[in-house]
Amino acid sequence: MRYVITRRLHVEQSFGGQAQVQDVGARLFVTVAVAGPADARGYPTTFTVDSIVPDSGTPDPLGIPMSKVRALVFAGRLAPMGEFDGVAASDTSALMNLAQFVGNFRDFLPRIPAAGARVGAAWTDTIMLAQRDAGGTTGVSRRAIVRSAATDWEDHAGAQTLRIESAASYDLTGAGQRNGQAFEVSGTGTGNARLFLGEDGRFVGGESRDSTNLTVSLPTQGLTIPVVQVMSSTVAVRP
Repeated sequence: MRYVITRRLHVEQSFGGQAQVQDVGARLFVTVAVAGPADARGYPTTFTVDSIVPDSGTPDPLGIPMSKVRALVFAGRLAPMGEFDGVAASDTSALMNLAQFVGNFRDFLPRIPAAGARVGAAWTDTIMLAQRDAGGTTGVSRRAIVRSAATDWEDHAGAQTLRIESAASYDLTGAGQRNGQAFEVSGTGTGNARLFLGEDGRFVGGESRDSTNLTVSLPTQGLTIPVVQVMSSTVAVRP
């Protein structure tokens, strides 16, 4: 399957009594390949970011490295219930400044129950995600409780699909160094998503929104910086 993922990231923070606002957006062109048969770890799977097209208003520190991405491959195993695990990127240096925006696709596909997703089914997942930057100097862990339900069959993008709606609450913690300065981060967040599965089980797109309230601490300076992040994403199948 080939997808175009449109993401918008809105960040607000207060530093030194001054409010700072940043808006970043881009389209990611992604190809997903799932191979069989599965082994004990799942189905061999690759997510290939063919290219990224940043919005015209995206600042150069992010826009330039985005526009240079070509054939960035994430390889791992896809479990039958939708988790993409054991992920390894082909070029970690390319993710140095883009990890927050690109992610690692672990939670890209809908999670479904072991017995399958059927209209009227409801289920809850506890999802642990950990991510480190390319240099291994910054790590963030997130624990999310996701409540999902298969609500109905409906037409989406010209096909009959099963609509899955989910709501999540999560907390995160992390620590690391940036420009030689140690920092710590903690926070909570909420999210919601509406995703669509085709009759053959293929993921055919959807939309999601996450809102996170963070506190970034700089121990050596005795500073605490409040940060609000809102990420909106839409996914569509491309020819």
